[in-house]
Amino acid sequence: MSKLQAKHCNQTPHPTDRDDLLKRLSIVDFMLLDLGLYLNSMPHCTHGLALHNKVSVDAAALRKQYEEKFGPLRMECENNGDDWQWTKSPWPWEAGANFKMD
Repeated sequence: MSKLQAKHCNQTPHPTDRDDLLKRLSIVDFMLLDLGLYLNSMPHCTHGLALHNKVSVDAAALRKQYEEKFGPLRMECENNGDDWQWTKSPWPWEAGANFKMD
């Protein structure tokens, strides 16, 4: 598929840095949710708590990296610049806002 065809179909021909960061964020967000559920039932598990704290720091770093390169992930994010950045990114229902699952 040519780049022109891919653009026409709202698909990217190859994974991008943006896609890679979104996938990594999805993974760590899932891990945080899963660890939170685990800690709800095992609140004294020091290993689980330490892992949750590490993954939380990793997620924050990935979010910061993504937002510095591609703009805000959520409307509540800090707005950098002189104009409203939220509307410059693809909306969740647009193909450009999502990545293809491998």
